[in-house]
Amino acid sequence: MKDAKLINWAELPSELIYSILLCLSVPDRLANARNVCRSWRRVCQDPLMWREIEMRDMGTYEEAMDYYRAAEAMCRRAVDLSQGGLLEINIEYFGTDSLLAYIADRSSNLKHLVLTECDHITGMGLLEAVTKLTLLERLELSQFYFMELDLESIGLSCPLLKTLKLNNVGYYDLDDECDDDALAIAKTMPGLHHLQLIGNRLTNTGLNAIVENCPHLKYLDLRDCIYINLVPQ
Repeated sequence: MKDAKLINWAELPSELIYSILLCLSVPDRLANARNVCRSWRRVCQDPLMWREIEMRDMGTYEEAMDYYRAAEAMCRRAVDLSQGGLLEINIEYFGTDSLLAYIADRSSNLKHLVLTECDHITGMGLLEAVTKLTLLERLELSQFYFMELDLESIGLSCPLLKTLKLNNVGYYDLDDECDDDALAIAKTMPGLHHLQLIGNRLTNTGLNAIVENCPHLKYLDLRDCIYINLVPQ
């Protein structure tokens, strides 16, 4: 088409560049988009670009450790660029206690923390980080099979918590029923609206405590909680 005009990407309005770059992954923004031109680099350095950090699908267990180190370095860089404005972060596989501490020290406004299958995050590391995140409203943990989780301390540290999702978290290779998690939730998290306890070992006693002490609860997911009996006696 002879009359077609070439687009100068550098001259796009900042608002449009911002919308385009938000569609890119964190690695693409850090490694590629910021090098396109000065205007794109300027937008990439805007703290508003880093209010949400999505770091899922960054690798698998079969990949080399240097890949995980690169992912962690990118995550730290993104946290730095947020300049304390980070509100939501989602990390899969490569998280560590050290990275979590780094995030907590620089992101006191964080509201959503989602961690999936991060074998190098311990219960103590999580607790130390969460105690600094007093504005946290959403905490999701998935596939932490051998984590000792101090839910009572987490509840006391995060009075604004509205969503808690625990997907196969804890020593669930044991065969004994246990209501410790449920009772801690009932005791310290009265403001919960959404609760997911997949694979937990709670019994009817723990379930009743949650129902009685969490009056705002709207969503309750108890899949694979084998010690609960909802059949009337």
